[in-house]
Amino acid sequence: MLSMTAFVRQEMNRLHRVFERAVNDLSPDEWHFIPQNYNNSIAFALWHATRTEDNIVRFVLQERRPTVWMEQGYHEKLGLHPTQQGTGMAAEDARRFRINDVEVFMAYGRAAWASTDEYLSNPDEAAFERTVTVRPLGEMPAARALAQVVMTHSFQHLGEIDALRTMMGKPSAIG
Repeated sequence: MLSMTAFVRQEMNRLHRVFERAVNDLSPDEWHFIPQNYNNSIAFALWHATRTEDNIVRFVLQERRPTVWMEQGYHEKLGLHPTQQGTGMAAEDARRFRINDVEVFMAYGRAAWASTDEYLSNPDEAAFERTVTVRPLGEMPAARALAQVVMTHSFQHLGEIDALRTMMGKPSAIG
């Protein structure tokens, strides 16, 4: 039987592969497609999920380790806010959100995802029992931050991305 962290690592790696598959056939315009009466694009959903993962895994779970976003200067490379990740962003701002270079963004995503995999490859299991603070959610066990805020949350955004793909007439990336 897999340990919790081995299971989460396996599922996070699967998630990352599907994220890649979900965007690898899209044009930059398709990354930013927003249907009528909807707020988020694929670009926003993928950026938000990846930034959240980077923040939780590195800054929260590894006790204030700089995120890949900051450490490797991706906010500067992409001309985006250094600390913003989309949580609590106004709907109008989410609709206006743009990633100007999807290749540079994907380099960031792969680096953040590799960092998560590295962390989960040999974790201190006892560390998952400690209490951490996840803003704006508050205090919770570290295991919950990883399983709910990172993994479950990211899979929800994958579903959103897949729905947007199908609205554009693209096949599901999840299947």
